[in-house]
Amino acid sequence: MIRLSRTRRSRKRAGKNIIVFQTLLIIYLLIGLGSQLSQHTNASFHDVETYSMTMKAASSFPQDGKQWDGSNLKLQKQTKTKGTVCAPLTLFAEYKNRGSQIADSEWKWELHKLGNAKKPLEDGTVIDKGAFKKEAEKNIYRIESKRAAKGGLYAFKLIKPEGHPDVKKGKPFIWSNVMKLQDCKEETPKPPKKASEKPKQTEQTETREKSEQDIEKTPKSSESVDKENRKEENSLESGEAS
Repeated sequence: MIRLSRTRRSRKRAGKNIIVFQTLLIIYLLIGLGSQLSQHTNASFHDVETYSMTMKAASSFPQDGKQWDGSNLKLQKQTKTKGTVCAPLTLFAEYKNRGSQIADSEWKWELHKLGNAKKPLEDGTVIDKGAFKKEAEKNIYRIESKRAAKGGLYAFKLIKPEGHPDVKKGKPFIWSNVMKLQDCKEETPKPPKKASEKPKQTEQTETREKSEQDIEKTPKSSESVDKENRKEENSLESGEAS
């Protein structure tokens, strides 16, 4: 009996200890879960795979989202205005592409009316502008403008595209030669001369001269007639006397 009571007591104590241990374990688990929920969860993985491959670098890299396509335009020909050239006149300029074909780059142009022809040229009043779209024959690009309606100094300004190496060098545009136009006032044609009074006067003078000549001739003719009459009378008188 004594042994049974001792084993029962030991069992009760062991059961109490297990219950306390379980309760403590549950409390720690709850505390751990709470701390994990209140903090950021970080997970790290270490999974590495190796690959071998070749890559090619581009010949030109975009700048500010735009890429230079290798095109390069140079002034070749333009309107000649030596001497007196009157406005209005269609002005033109031709540029030759000495680089790659224009694909992505945008070449813009402007026509300026300048205040003076001093070099380096300064911006004037922009009276016309545009952009090259299609490439002409033999890599020639042509600009034409009919806006030069008055006399003055004019020049084309070709703006290089972004990414062009000359832009970094501080040469972002190309000026054409200065073209000088003059305001030539057309001479108003003089009205045809009306039948003025002078011809009439000449006619009158001619008639007067003719009348005077007739007057001068008439006395002479009358005198000759009188002489002939007198001769006839004398001849008759001489006949009767005989």
